[in-house]
Amino acid sequence: MKKQALTAAAVLLLVSCGTFSSTSTSSSTTSRSVIPERSVAPESFEAPIEEVAFPGPPPWAPLEGSVTEDRSGGSVDWSSNVVRASGTGVVDPSNPNTAQARLMAERAAVTVARRNLLEIIQGVRVDSETRVENFMTDYDVIYTRVQGMVRNARQTGPARYDSEAGTVEVELSMEIYGAGGLSGALVPAMTGPETFRDSLSPQVRDFLQQYSGLVIDGGSTGLTPSMFPKIFDQEGNLLLDTGKYAQYLGSETGMILRFISDLEGILQDYQGAGAPLVLRAVQAAGSFGSDIVVSAEDIGGGLLKQALPYLLSAGRFLLRVIL
Repeated sequence: MKKQALTAAAVLLLVSCGTFSSTSTSSSTTSRSVIPERSVAPESFEAPIEEVAFPGPPPWAPLEGSVTEDRSGGSVDWSSNVVRASGTGVVDPSNPNTAQARLMAERAAVTVARRNLLEIIQGVRVDSETRVENFMTDYDVIYTRVQGMVRNARQTGPARYDSEAGTVEVELSMEIYGAGGLSGALVPAMTGPETFRDSLSPQVRDFLQQYSGLVIDGGSTGLTPSMFPKIFDQEGNLLLDTGKYAQYLGSETGMILRFISDLEGILQDYQGAGAPLVLRAVQAAGSFGSDIVVSAEDIGGGLLKQALPYLLSAGRFLLRVIL
């Protein structure tokens, strides 16, 4: 990684530009490690946000579909925190029982959608070096969890019958973050603190109270979305590994990584007091280009390292990505 120096900030937005391939590499079957089950419930987690009075509400609400990667048979909608897959079944025209023929076609469509959903999920980037399929290959419990989640994926809306084509189409979906989503499935392989309720220094507290959030603008770095990006300073020091907090991420806790594409719209909505602080990423790092190297010359790197977990727990961690 390129060496560089840093400064700090206060809710997070990652901005990037680039085009993404829909292909994913396949893994050969190998023996998987057995790791103990671990609870993904956030009951023991005490979010530190009560200690900080942020100026105003969280400065964004990601729009559905604004950061979406299309895949064969579906998509990964990072903005809406969901993976979607569709499947189509053909109605048997020789079956005189129309209702039965449609039902059988719908069942076939669900089978296809599950297969597509599994393929899409396997290709999702976990961090800048690995995909979900790598964890499924290495760990029995993750393989089992993902397979079970795919079987129980919820159907979005009723089946769609095309009388002219003689087909039935269904769509299935699964959350990216949440105990019942991908992050919940990966928790057994992720390590992190039981809590990060550390005391804040007066400097960090004052810093957090100045801004409604921190925006990290990836600009033309080619930043790509992943479930658990890492943030580094320009000297290569790790400021935040979001994967350490995998067990707390999800709609159940309100602690979630957020992806948007419209930076100008965010800034226009929050002019004046309570506006987010915008930092410019200087590099997208890692094999997949989803780790962030930031340059914040007006704030110390130590300050940012202390502030980032509080911003994450407050639900003010936003990733801006332009696909």
